[in-house]
Amino acid sequence: MRPLAAAASLLLVFVACSGGNSSKSASTTTSAGTPASSPSSSTVTTSQAATGGSTTPVSVAVTHPTAHLVAVRAARQETVDRVVFEFSDRVPGYRVSYVKGPIVGTSGQVVPLSENFVLEFHMQQASGFNQDTGQPTYTGPKQIQPAGTRAVGELKQVEDFEAVLTWAAGLKAQVPFRVSTLASPPRVVIDLPS
Repeated sequence: MRPLAAAASLLLVFVACSGGNSSKSASTTTSAGTPASSPSSSTVTTSQAATGGSTTPVSVAVTHPTAHLVAVRAARQETVDRVVFEFSDRVPGYRVSYVKGPIVGTSGQVVPLSENFVLEFHMQQASGFNQDTGQPTYTGPKQIQPAGTRAVGELKQVEDFEAVLTWAAGLKAQVPFRVSTLASPPRVVIDLPS
């Protein structure tokens, strides 16, 4: 009887940890906030639980080949400001973190931001230019001042050099952020409560 009770207890723990129905899971994270790998192509990965965020840097390993940026957006979404980097083929490796100014690109040029707090989006094996075709994939503005946002004052491209793509957001306060990735189309999404 004891082995049967032990097996039943283990089964209950397994079901509780898996959420009961793995086919409904849309979010995959590890305890450190780094997305875990998943075989599903429609998986959403999130750095924090859906109810919160953190000011701790979030990073994901570099992917190959180069991901090509096609759009950058920032807008108000109910209770958050949302920043989106959209790619044509895949999500690149990235690091999202607060940094102290001034922001300087590899050329040594300072990138001024009008707000006091800076959230940097550093993406590796990413570019707004396709080396194979010799054509830009991102033709949008390199400076965005979104209308209606409360936390995000502006977004600026810092650099796009040798498959390192860096953007920075000037924020009105150092607020927690949550990073997600979406698969169709490939996007890195950053939510900031406001």
